[in-house]
Formats: sequence, structure tokens, C-alpha cells
Amino acid sequence: MSAAEPMRVLHVTHTAQPGGAELALARLLGQRRPWRAALLGPATGVAFDRLPAHEVPQARDLPTLPTGGTRSGSPLLAARYLTALRDGARVLRRSPLFQQADLVHANTAAAAIICALADRARRRPLVVHLRGPLTVESLGRIGLPAFRGLAVPRADGLIANSGFTLASVAQGPRFPTHRAVLQSPSGIAERVRHPEVAPQVRAVGMVGRLQHWKGQHVFLRAFATALRGTGVRAYLCGAPLFGEAVYETRLRQLAAELGIGAQVTFLGHVDDVTGFLDSIDVLVHASLGPEPLGQTVLQGLARARPVVATAGGGPGEWIRSGVNGVLVPPGDADALAAVLRALVASPRLRGDLAAGAARTPGLLTDAECARQHGEFFETVRRAHRPTPARSAG
Repeated sequence: MSAAEPMRVLHVTHTAQPGGAELALARLLGQRRPWRAALLGPATGVAFDRLPAHEVPQARDLPTLPTGGTRSGSPLLAARYLTALRDGARVLRRSPLFQQADLVHANTAAAAIICALADRARRRPLVVHLRGPLTVESLGRIGLPAFRGLAVPRADGLIANSGFTLASVAQGPRFPTHRAVLQSPSGIAERVRHPEVAPQVRAVGMVGRLQHWKGQHVFLRAFATALRGTGVRAYLCGAPLFGEAVYETRLRQLAAELGIGAQVTFLGHVDDVTGFLDSIDVLVHASLGPEPLGQTVLQGLARARPVVATAGGGPGEWIRSGVNGVLVPPGDADALAAVLRALVASPRLRGDLAAGAARTPGLLTDAECARQHGEFFETVRRAHRPTPARSAG
């Protein structure tokens, strides 16, 4: 690569389903970038379908990993998962996009294992992206040791989406020298600097995949306790993925049982998240445990909404409770209900929180995130030294 040519980065993803990690990567590649991007992933999924418009060549021939392969107690399913990882490494190794790349970026832990298997000789620098903490719960009993034993030692650079996520990696002699906590693109085109707060609360909303861990059921219980029978409406923005449709059915049943069915609207997937945020008066984040990043929280802060979020994890790194949002204990519907009552009753409190959100330091637009990632990629590329090839003799 000559000094005048932009760096060629191959982004590897193990899934193209529109989850948080995949949407973050799609947003990153949708920006003007200081590098030439290419994408390698599986055929199924729609998260990256719009990238050709941004001149991102794709190879969608990576094998799909079996769902639950790292967490299942089934030896057969585990064997299928490991076989798919090895097959993925073989596809990656033979890909022209891989052979042409100056640097490889693994978007998830599973993608990092595939990349590590594909290039054991360290011919190309590898940047591994951590989208969540390294735990058995998140990666499974197969995935966790595979990531620690293969991906971490092979990585030249490590990006974490929060300090909480980075702290979950046990540092040792093989820990990557180059590591950084970088904000993931969250769909922020511009920030609201001068918020306007309505005199009355008419709409309270959540944004996120309909999944038990995201805590929509906690939100509904809190909303019923605080606002049942009022003129306030609840909006759930998001759809179920990966076979989670049963949870949506249970949420609808719960709303009816709580007597708030007429006050709750299920919007499904919404492309214009910014428009949705601008249409509500309070944003709720209700995950049952520490969220690795909390893209919804960042979006709400950027639009200067009063935000109520679960304490801990990434949201706890962005929100100063009582200043630019309110933090509540995870899974505590009563605490959430008390905050909702206070926000509905006090325009001044909502105004103070909105003004605090508008002043949140360090919050980046997606374009700024892209520049930050590009600088990190370039730092890792310049420092990389490939392993010398072994002689034939």
C-alpha cells in the first residue's frame, strides 16, 4: 500500500441479523471513512443490505453458526458449532477480500475466533471488537475459552464499547498492546443542544429488540403502577429476533392483564429512531443487568430526552444520576414507577434532565465515531510486525 492510498480494512461479522453489534458496524461503514472498507459475512440477514450504496464490497459466503452452539449442553450442537468456525476460517483465508486487506476487523467475539484461526501466522493485523463482557453467560462455555485462548492472543488491537466491557478481559502477557474504549456509532447524526420540553408528558417510550433481558416487561409493570388510566401512552419501538416472538406475545398479554392494553402501542422495527425519540417525552432503558454500552441511552442523550436507565455497565459511564438522566436498580419496577411519577409531575425536573443531556461530555456523532475508529486502525496497522515465514528446509 502506497502512502497515497487509503488503508484497506476487511470487516468480518459472524451474523448479518440486525442486532446491536451489526447495526453499529453498518452505521460505521455508512459514514465517510478514512479507509476503504469491505465486508465478509453470512448470506442470511438484512443488517448490511444498504451498504453497496456506500461502495462497500461484500462477500456473503461465511457459514452461518448454529444458534446456541456455545451455550448448549448438546455435544452434537457444540461439534457443529466448532466445525462451522473452522469452515468459516477456511472461507476467510481463501477470500480475495482477505488477501487484499491491510487490516482485519472482527466485529464480534465469534468473528474474532474465525479470524484468529484463519491467520495464525499474523500476516495481517487484527483488531478485535468487544461488544459485551467476557462471561460464560454472554459467550458460553465453549465460546469463552475459545475467545480467550485464540482471539485475544492473536489480536493486535482491541476495541471495547465501554470501560465495563474492557474490564472483563483478563490482562496478561499476551494482552494486545493497543486497546481503546471507543463509542460505537448509535445513529447520531447531530446532537440537540437546546432542548424543548413539553408542559405535559404524553408519551413514554423504549427502543430496543424485544427480548426478555432488555426488560420491556419491567417497563410495562412500572408504567401500569405509575400511569394506568392516565392520558400518557407507552410506546415499544423494536421487534423480536432470533426466535424471540414468544416474548412479544407475552408482553401483549401482560399489557392486557395490567389494564394498560389501550395505552400501549407496539411499533415493531422503526428505521427512523431519531424521529421516534423526538416524538416522546421520556425515554426508558430497563435492561435486567449491566448493559455493555446502551446505544439507546446514547441516542436519548444526543436528542436531549429525559432518560431513565438501568444502573451499571455502559449507561452508568454516561449518566450522572439526577444531572443528565436518572439511574434505577435493574429489574426494579417500583423504583422505575417512582421515577416516572416524578417526571410526569414535574416539567422542571424534565427540563433540567434534558438540559443536562444536551451537555453530556464526550458524546460523538456517527461521523466522529468513524474518524476515531480510523485513527485506531491506522495506529494498529503501523505497529504491526508479521510473523516471519518458516523456511521450507
